[in-house]
Amino acid sequence: MAVFSEQIREAFDFHRLVFRIGELSTMTDVSARQLRYWEKKGLITSRERDDGQQARVYTFKTFIKVSIMKYFLDSGYTLAGAAKQAQAREDRVKDIHKFISTGMKGFAQIDGQMALNLGRFDDERTLMAVLPDEGDVQYKLLPNAEAQRLTAEIDM
Repeated sequence: MAVFSEQIREAFDFHRLVFRIGELSTMTDVSARQLRYWEKKGLITSRERDDGQQARVYTFKTFIKVSIMKYFLDSGYTLAGAAKQAQAREDRVKDIHKFISTGMKGFAQIDGQMALNLGRFDDERTLMAVLPDEGDVQYKLLPNAEAQRLTAEIDM
């Protein structure tokens, strides 16, 4: 399980992606002046720099938030409305992240098909989501020991 968790963390480590204000401005089509204003209003935040320089840097998370706010501004929302919509989506993503990080226990192979171990269903069974080559995801309940064994085989 530790190998799987570490692989997921590395694959989705967006904390390493940082952008200077000019880069963020270019990527989102929001002026640097407007970004500074949004930061002053507390709508976005810049990150402390490790190298001691003064120039603002922004995380990937801030890039997403600015992009969402820009979308809603372009759709006719006020700045406050766009910020509220962006915050609602950020909250939803946090919930999804929490759900995935606590719910996913690893991958397995069941009858030659990729499966996702979704954790214990009850004291005796584990819920597995099986992805067939064609068609919808199918769900199976396996004995806990069997699900752990199948998941450990893929995670090695």
